[in-house]
Amino acid sequence: MLLNFSHEDLVANKGLATLTEITQQPQVWAEVLTLIENQKQVIENFLATHLTPDTQIIFTGAGTSEFAGNVLYLDLIKKGYDAKSIATTDLVTHPTHFLNSHKPTLLVSFARSGNSPESVATYNIVQQYVTTVSNLVITCNKDGALAKIAQINKNDLVLLMPEVSNDKSFAMTSSFTGMMVAAWLIFDLVNFVTNKNHLIQAIKEIDCNLKNNFLKLENLANQKHERIVFLGGGILKGIAEESALKVLELSAGEVATFFNTPVGFRHGPKSILNDKTIAFVLMNRNEYARRYDLDLLKELATQNQLNQVIAIDCFDASQVSSLVQTLSCPLSINDDFLMGLNYVTQSQVYAFYKSLSLAKTPDNPWPSGLVNRVVQGVIIHEFKA
Repeated sequence: MLLNFSHEDLVANKGLATLTEITQQPQVWAEVLTLIENQKQVIENFLATHLTPDTQIIFTGAGTSEFAGNVLYLDLIKKGYDAKSIATTDLVTHPTHFLNSHKPTLLVSFARSGNSPESVATYNIVQQYVTTVSNLVITCNKDGALAKIAQINKNDLVLLMPEVSNDKSFAMTSSFTGMMVAAWLIFDLVNFVTNKNHLIQAIKEIDCNLKNNFLKLENLANQKHERIVFLGGGILKGIAEESALKVLELSAGEVATFFNTPVGFRHGPKSILNDKTIAFVLMNRNEYARRYDLDLLKELATQNQLNQVIAIDCFDASQVSSLVQTLSCPLSINDDFLMGLNYVTQSQVYAFYKSLSLAKTPDNPWPSGLVNRVVQGVIIHEFKA
C-alpha cells in the first residue's frame, strides 16, 4: 500500500510512479545525505578553488529546477553568500541582462534529465561570456547531455543524485527536493554535522506528517475548487511557486493556480478570490515574518470572497485554528529550508489527489503530448558576445 492505494489501484489510475516518487522522498534525502558525506572532501576541494569572497553564485534551471534555486538563493544570502537565481530560460534569451562578464561566477545547474535544450545552451553561453566561471552540476541523470559536457571540464564538478530520484513520471517531485537537499548541505559544509542531525530528525517528522495528513489532503482535493492559491513569504515563496505548478501540471491545466507572498497578494492578485477558490497559506516559523502571515489570515477570515482558507503550519497551529482551517505539520527543527521541504511534500500529495479527482492520469497528465516531461520544440539560436 502507498497511502490509501493498493498497487493495483495505482496501476489502474496511472499514478504509480508519481505517488511512489512523492512518498519515497524522505528516503531519497537520506541517500543524498550519505552521498554528500562520502564526497565531502571532493566538494570542499572544489569550493576552495572556485568559491572566493568575490564569487557570485547563480542557481539556474528551468521550471521546477528553476524553483529549486528560487528557494535556495535566499538561504545562501542569509549565510553571507552573493547568490541569485536566474532561469535558464532567461539566461538563454537575454544573457547580457543577467550576466556580468567580469564577475567570477559559480553556475549551479539543477537538472532532472539534463537534456532540456536550454540547459546545455546556458552552460555554453556562460562559458563564452563570463571570463572566470566554474560549474556545479547537480543532476539526476548520469546520461544527460549536461552531465556529459560538464564532466570533461576541469573547472566543473558533477554531482549525480541517487538513481531513484530520476523521476520517471511527468512531474518533478523527489528530483526537486533531492537536488535541493544536496545544495543545502554543500553550501554549509562548515555545519555539516549539525545539518546532518537536523536532516535526520526532519526526515522522521516529515514522513510522519505525510502519513498523518494524506486523508485530509484527499478530502480537500475532492472539493470542487476551480482556483487554487499558494501563499508563502521568504523561502516559502519558492515553495508556493512550486506547489502551484504541481497542481497545474497534475490537473493538466483544468484548474487555475496562483502563487504569491502573503503581503504581495493584497496588491491586486487578491482579485482571484471567489467562492470557488481555496487558498493555502504556508506559515512562517520566524516570529517577525509570521506576524504578516497572521495578519492575512485575520483579514481573509472576516471576508467572504473565497470558499476556503487553509493554514499549513509547522509551528503552533493553535495560533491560527480559531481563524481558519489548519493543516498541522509539526517540525521540531527551527530551519527555514527544512520547513520548506515539510510543506512542499504536503502540496505534492494534494496535487496528486486533485489530479485523480479530475479523472486525470498523474504519471502523464498530457497523453496527447501537448506538454512533455522534457521540453520539446525549443530552438537554440547562436549567441555572439
